[in-house]
Amino acid sequence: MRKTHLSLSRAAALLVALLAFLPARADESAADIARKSRERGALNLLGLSAQLKLTTVSKDGKRKEQVVTSSAKKIGERTHSLVRFQQPASVAGVTVLTVEGAKGEASEISLYLPKLKRVRKVANTQRGQSFMDTDFSYADLGGTGGESDDTMKKVGESKVMDRLAWVLVGKAGPDSPYGEVKFYVDQETYVPTQAEYTDKEGKPFKVYRVAQLKRFKDRVVAARSSMENLQTGSVTTIEVLQLEEAQLGDEAFTERALERG
Repeated sequence: MRKTHLSLSRAAALLVALLAFLPARADESAADIARKSRERGALNLLGLSAQLKLTTVSKDGKRKEQVVTSSAKKIGERTHSLVRFQQPASVAGVTVLTVEGAKGEASEISLYLPKLKRVRKVANTQRGQSFMDTDFSYADLGGTGGESDDTMKKVGESKVMDRLAWVLVGKAGPDSPYGEVKFYVDQETYVPTQAEYTDKEGKPFKVYRVAQLKRFKDRVVAARSSMENLQTGSVTTIEVLQLEEAQLGDEAFTERALERG
C-alpha cells in the first residue's frame, strides 16, 4: 500500500508540473518564438555543422548544383554563422560570415572571395541580392528576411505538414528585399516549416517550404526544404547531406579566419 501511495503522489506531481508548463508555451511571446525558430533555420542550424546541397532550377529548366558547409554558434549574445562553398570548383572557398546584429541593428555580413584573397562587407543596400545565384538572398542567411523579432505578431495557428504551427507576421526592415513576412513555426520543434514573403509593393514574392523533417540526437531539423521565387519561377532546394555537432572554435567565426581561407 505504501508503494502505491508513493506512485500516485509522483504521478500527481508530474501532472501538476505538466499543467503548469502548458500555459507557459501557449502564452509564449511572438518574439521568443521568432528567436528560437531563427536558430533552427536550414541555413542557420545553431550548434551544428552541416553539409548541404543547393539545387537551383530556373523557370526554363536550367539546373545548377552547389555544395556548401554551414555552421552556426552563439558567441556571447550574438549568433555567428558560416557558409563555405565546396562545389563546384569555380566557387570553392567562397565563404560568407553572418554576425547577428545587436538589438534593433542589422546583421553584419562579410564575404570572402578566394580569387581576390580579400574580405568585403555586404552593404545594407545589397541584402536583397541573390546569394550566389540561388533563390535565397543575403537577408535570408541570418535565419530571417531582415525583420526584427520584436516586430513579430502571433496571429493564429495553422497546420503545415499535418503538424500544428504558430503563425507569425512581421514587417521587414528598410534594407530587406521584403515587405511583409509570414512565418509558420512548428509548435513541437520550433523549426520554421513555411514562410511567405511579399515585396516592398505588397505583391507575393517568395515562399519557403520544408518538405522533410529529420531527427538528429535531441534536435529536429529541416532535412529538405526549398525557396521558390514566385516572380521568376525559379526554385532552390536545400538538402542536408551530413550533420554533426559543431566543432569550430570562436576564432573560426571572424574575418581574420576568413582571410586565412
